[in-house]
Amino acid sequence: MTDMSSAIPMVTATVYCAPAPLRYLALAVYCLGSLLGLYKAMRAWSPWERRLCFAAPFCMRLLLAGARAARFGGGDPHAILHVFLQDAVSLGGGVIGALHIPEKWFPGTVDRCLNSHNIMHVLVVLAVYSMHQVTTKDLAWMSRVDCRTPLRHL
Repeated sequence: MTDMSSAIPMVTATVYCAPAPLRYLALAVYCLGSLLGLYKAMRAWSPWERRLCFAAPFCMRLLLAGARAARFGGGDPHAILHVFLQDAVSLGGGVIGALHIPEKWFPGTVDRCLNSHNIMHVLVVLAVYSMHQVTTKDLAWMSRVDCRTPLRHL
């Protein structure tokens, strides 16, 4: 999965115009969930257990992405595609790596090139590109937004 702390700008932009207690609560819950996931991942015994440790921050990012898509949250509306792509592409890479596709289908023929581990790394880089797009658009949005204006009119 993409780096948990790299999503903090997206979380911040989503709750940017919310009341201060909600902003701080959202950031605290996300950061604590990410740290707990990291701790559990370091103590996990199996690859599947390690992957599932980050389910809580992933679900929170999905919830925030849904709030953005429904225009209940803030953030640059032009970044919404990349908001979903940053996790969808990364999740796809994780699934491909976990299921060992395509080497499961073509045993011995893709060991050096096009194996699941290499595909997973390429997809994670693509997910980081989407995360970068969201971050740059959201930072620009936060610099020009007036939170006294209702979000539906931005």
